[in-house]
Amino acid sequence: MRSLFWKTLLPGGGNLTSRHPLRLNVGFLLHESVGFSRNFVFDHTAVLVGGDLQVGDLRGTVRFTRTTQGLYAHGRLHARAHQTCVRCLAEYEQDLSVELDDLFTYPPAPGADPLLQIPESGILDLNPLLREHLLLAVPLQPLCRPDCAGLCPVCGANQNQTRCHHRETAIDPRLAVLKSLLSEE
Repeated sequence: MRSLFWKTLLPGGGNLTSRHPLRLNVGFLLHESVGFSRNFVFDHTAVLVGGDLQVGDLRGTVRFTRTTQGLYAHGRLHARAHQTCVRCLAEYEQDLSVELDDLFTYPPAPGADPLLQIPESGILDLNPLLREHLLLAVPLQPLCRPDCAGLCPVCGANQNQTRCHHRETAIDPRLAVLKSLLSEE
C-alpha cells in the first residue's frame, strides 16, 4: 500500500515525492479550526513555474487561512523574469509583482475551477495559478527602460549606446507640413 502512496500523481503532473518550491503541503491546515492561519515564505533564487516560465528571485509571503470552504490565500510575491526589449532588442531582467487573493476549496468539488481546489492528498500545487498571475504581470510591450531610444531605422544600431549621423532624406513636399509639427516640440 505504501508504494501506491508514493506514486500518487498530483494535478498538473509530478508525484508526491517531487520536491518543488511551489508544491505546498497544506493538509495539516485542513484539520485545523476555522480562522487558523499559517504563513508560507518564499525565498528562491530560481524557479521553473508551470514547466515553461523561468523566474529568478522569487520572494514573498502567502498567508493561508482556514475557512469553512477550504483555505484562503493572501499574499504578495515578487520575481524577476528574463525579457527582450521591444524597441532595442536588448535582453534585461523585468521585475514582476503578483498578489494572491484566492480561495482554494476543499474537498474538491466537481465543476469547480481545478486550479483553485485542494486535492485529497493535501498537496497544493501553486504552479499553474502562479504561472497565470506572472504571465499577466509581464508588460505587453516590455521596455528595458522607459526612455529607450530603440534601433536606428537606417543602420539598425542601438541608439541607447550610440548616435547615428545619417544624411537626411528628401521629404515629400506633401508631408513637409507634418515635419514642421515635429520640430515645434
